[in-house]
Amino acid sequence: MFAPSTAQVRQLLSGIRLKSTWGLRDHLMILLFCNTGLRIGEMTRLRVEYVTHKGLVRDELLVPAKISKGKKGSKRSRAVPLNAVAKVCIQGILDFNKKRGFSVAPDAPLFPWKNHEPIPSREVERTFQKLREKVGLCELLTPHTLRHYFGTNLLITGSDLYTVKELLGHASIKSTEVYLHTTEALKRQGVHRLSKGG
Repeated sequence: MFAPSTAQVRQLLSGIRLKSTWGLRDHLMILLFCNTGLRIGEMTRLRVEYVTHKGLVRDELLVPAKISKGKKGSKRSRAVPLNAVAKVCIQGILDFNKKRGFSVAPDAPLFPWKNHEPIPSREVERTFQKLREKVGLCELLTPHTLRHYFGTNLLITGSDLYTVKELLGHASIKSTEVYLHTTEALKRQGVHRLSKGG
C-alpha cells in the first residue's frame, strides 16, 4: 500500500496555479482529501447539506450510506469530524462557488462542474495526473492514496485501529489492518534517519 508523504503532498499542491480557473478549488479539494480520508466517489458526491447546517460549516462531515462505496465499504452512514484545516477548506469552497455563480443551496453539489452537476470522478483523476506530471511525482499518487495518507497519519499520531476503521468507513477491520504495516515501516525509517543525522 502506498501512502504519500507530507513532502509529496506539498509537492503536488505546488503545481497548482491558484489564480487559474479551477486552481483554488483543486487546492482545497486535495487538502480536504488529506484531512477527511474520503473516497473519490464520496468527495465528488458531497452536497452542501452534508457539510453545513443553517449556513455554517458543521463540526462533522456527514457521509450518507447512499454515497459510500457499496462493495468494500460499510453500508451505513458515517460522520467524519472536521478539523480546523477541513473547516477552512469547506468555507473556501463555498466562497469559491458563490463567486463563480454556483448554488450553495443545501442540495447543491459541494464540488460543481461546468454544467452545475457534481464534478465527475474522472475529472478529478485527470487533474491529479496533470499535477503529478507537472511536478514530477510518481503515478502512484492518486486521490485514493490521499485516503491512505489520512489513515496512516491517524495511526502515527495515536488513533487506535477501530477509530481509523470507523473514520474510513471500512466494513471489516481486516481492511484497516493494512495500515499497521505501513506505520511500522515508517517508524523504522524514522529511527534509521536518526542515525544519519535526519
